[in-house]
Amino acid sequence: MSPENRQRESPISSLTPGDGGHNVQVRYPAVAALLLLAGCTGADKRPIPSPPPNASQPMTTSAPPPRQTSKPNTEFIAPELAKYCHDGFPLEGVYSPGRLTVKKPCVAVTGIASAIDREHDGDMHISLTGVDPKWLNSGNLRRTDQSLVIEAVPAIPIEMPPLKSRVTIIGPWVLDTQTGWLEIHPVWAILPA
Repeated sequence: MSPENRQRESPISSLTPGDGGHNVQVRYPAVAALLLLAGCTGADKRPIPSPPPNASQPMTTSAPPPRQTSKPNTEFIAPELAKYCHDGFPLEGVYSPGRLTVKKPCVAVTGIASAIDREHDGDMHISLTGVDPKWLNSGNLRRTDQSLVIEAVPAIPIEMPPLKSRVTIIGPWVLDTQTGWLEIHPVWAILPA
């Protein structure tokens, strides 16, 4: 065997990190280098998805409420307005639905749109004043305008009413467990009253 062949076939000694300073015999350095490269390519790694648009919002640890899959009970809404009620999960499109407790899956409430504001989560808030007191609780009565809170979500595009106009709002009537007040959230329809 020629000296060149003997050198190619002879093991190569090298120190590797983490071996405690012991010599490691590598018989086939080209194969070892390929395996090392294959492990470093990231071929088996999935791409990291981009964060959702509301990623900067705090996460809640509570689970979302069970999904409702039947036609909502429309006993609290006039028959001519029931067509605006949605089938399925009443909180579809709501940010952090686990904080809301559905009191009635579809209601129609009439009042005055006394204030309209855009919130940090993209929702449009309407303060609906002059509503029947049965739609309010002590949390609503502590608000400066004693209003029913109305939240229109970006997932359900709704045209905002003129300020100070009398409107009928249709959507799920819910308790916001973080604020303690009652709301219609999300809004499914806003009609002139």
